[in-house]
Amino acid sequence: MAAIRILIAEDNDLVSLTLEEQLKGLGYDVIGIARSGSEAVSMALRLRPDLIIMDIRMPEMDGTEAATRIHDQIAVPIIMLTAYADRETVRRAEAAGALAYLVKPVSEHEFPPAINIALARFREIQALRTQVTDLEESLEARKLIERAKGILMQRLGLNERDAYERLRQRARDKRTRMKDIAQAIIEAEELLGK
Repeated sequence: MAAIRILIAEDNDLVSLTLEEQLKGLGYDVIGIARSGSEAVSMALRLRPDLIIMDIRMPEMDGTEAATRIHDQIAVPIIMLTAYADRETVRRAEAAGALAYLVKPVSEHEFPPAINIALARFREIQALRTQVTDLEESLEARKLIERAKGILMQRLGLNERDAYERLRQRARDKRTRMKDIAQAIIEAEELLGK
């Protein structure tokens, strides 16, 4: 299995070097080090890492704003790293979509569990988003099919079951989805002006 590709966003040279050495020693692939929040955003979009370890307090743009901007454009798990553990800082990290939170100084043994949990939560979130999208598409298809059935029932004097079977058979004959046939019927009905 390929090593997990990690982008580090840390403005302190000593801390970033230490993090890089620790992560490489654990078998992770550090693909870049961003020294500011804005650099973290551009590097994340360009490099497409598997995971980002982001300091909260950074120049130009803080880590929470950078995380928000990254999440607006790509899906990637982010672990927030900070010397602060106060409630407000943690709340800001949560709001930015952080999947884990580590307090400096971080010891090497803290990384694998945090990374594994962040990646697992990220996969779960992605699976849920896919399910939501599938359900929304299914609901939209169902609405179109119901509407097309109504049109067929009215235009051809069919009962609901026969209208559904006609849609299904037409989709099978055309080797397409019922949703597409339903959409075509609705568009034709709109063109004919009801």
